[in-house]
Amino acid sequence: MVDVSAEISRLVEIEELNGPAVESVLAAAGWSGERRNPSKSWATTWQRDDARAWIQGENPVEVEFTLWFQEVEDDRPDPDTYLDDLYAVAVAKIPEVAAQLRSGVLGERLEEPEGEVTDADSYIEHRAWRVTGKELLVGVKQDDTDTPVQLAVVLREPGADDEAYDDWL
Repeated sequence: MVDVSAEISRLVEIEELNGPAVESVLAAAGWSGERRNPSKSWATTWQRDDARAWIQGENPVEVEFTLWFQEVEDDRPDPDTYLDDLYAVAVAKIPEVAAQLRSGVLGERLEEPEGEVTDADSYIEHRAWRVTGKELLVGVKQDDTDTPVQLAVVLREPGADDEAYDDWL
């Protein structure tokens, strides 16, 4: 699983997350960019090894790293148990990612949030922090029954709304 703590530590230093600045950080860290949204001047989808990243929205943007995902197979004999097992595997990875984020320069700066962070209820389970005025979340989600179960790390300005997700499609 890709460690994104170095990228996050650079991204939190950006005063307001914007597409070109995030693109610069990802490119410098060895991510390969693709342009999926012709209305953007920066690449919106990225890949490094088996991980993916998305720059979503306008200024400020949101950055989502998908570190682990498992496609849902419809032909399983007991789909509910299968999904529960996928969730359990993904949730078990949260502490590892949280430990990576807490190590190094980021660790002492991570603050427990007062109240919920933006869109936290979209996650099956999550850990969240605030750092330099931004929200940082590690969580497990499944956006729809036809999509994979995912372990994601999200960095965004507080109060970012769900329109960011629609914007990169």
